[in-house]
Amino acid sequence: MGIGIGDFDLAKRKELLINLALAVGGLVFLLVVLEIGFRLVEGLEARAQSQGEPWAVYDPDLKYRPRPNHDDFNADGLRDDPIAPVKTKFRLLMLGDSVAFYGDSISDTFPGRLETALNQDEALTPTEVINAGVRGYTNLQELIFLKKYGLQFQPDLVGVALVLNDMHPYLHEFKVENGKIVGQEYVFAQEAVQSVDSPLYRLARKSRLLVWLRRQLSIFDDMINVYAQEGYTFDYRPDFNTAWKEKPWQDVERQMAEMVQLGQENGFRVFVVIFPFGEQYREDYLARDRDYVLFPQTRMQAICQSLDMPCLDLYPILTRDDLIADDIHLTQAGREKTAQAIAGFLKENNLIPSR
Repeated sequence: MGIGIGDFDLAKRKELLINLALAVGGLVFLLVVLEIGFRLVEGLEARAQSQGEPWAVYDPDLKYRPRPNHDDFNADGLRDDPIAPVKTKFRLLMLGDSVAFYGDSISDTFPGRLETALNQDEALTPTEVINAGVRGYTNLQELIFLKKYGLQFQPDLVGVALVLNDMHPYLHEFKVENGKIVGQEYVFAQEAVQSVDSPLYRLARKSRLLVWLRRQLSIFDDMINVYAQEGYTFDYRPDFNTAWKEKPWQDVERQMAEMVQLGQENGFRVFVVIFPFGEQYREDYLARDRDYVLFPQTRMQAICQSLDMPCLDLYPILTRDDLIADDIHLTQAGREKTAQAIAGFLKENNLIPSR
């Protein structure tokens, strides 16, 4: 009996399915091998890093703080020049996260450039700007730092560099063993990861392959763009999504009120500088719902007004070109523009005394 057309089609379909299964199986096998390889390499790197001295030390209240005298940190663990125990100039303490920390040198950070700008103005009293920006810190950690370490510097003015990923209680965490930090790098805190209902981010946090792909390519951010579709990318980011939720702002308001209270008790005023997130400049987002996109700035300005706290919003001053590719940190031109804007703001609001 001959083979019919139907039997021939069935055989071709079976062959196609087998080939497809083999291709999928091969791809899965390759991904598993790559994931195992990345984990082995990561383990070797972590073992090598554990032999060196981490840039941070464990702190039971802050979770971590910069190691004193590490790299270009001073004896207080700050990326700044040594701080004299007795001040001889008007002293501005600038709290912040990595946006304040980053720069090609101490003087190239925006607080370093701010100090230069203020002292170039002959109408203003000589001013020392202390850069208390710490990588990964949140607004809560900055408050804790101010109470635990900052007051000893006897500041005359305290600035808060508010970045929109500062809403979590703690955004990052190190591996800690026996009260000591192990390794050089931190990861997102569990609370931050759980703040986003996105299986994609949870998978990316566990997969070393996806972490590597995100660092080397923009593929992961492109995937988030696709995932967001009619929404907004920042709603699916564990670091930024809380800036568009009300509850974290209630916490920030209490934290800011405590800073103001500390200022009243210790003789300094507090001001805030709001830094934009690059995705807030997207024209399609602004056209869709400008009020929602700029909700964090509006909310922070309302807090400042209620607390009688001077506030500078950098959104209308900066552009996306003033930010590097991560849409968070400033370019060199952005750091200079920020320093000049803050210097003018401080002078206009009489926050720096005249000579």
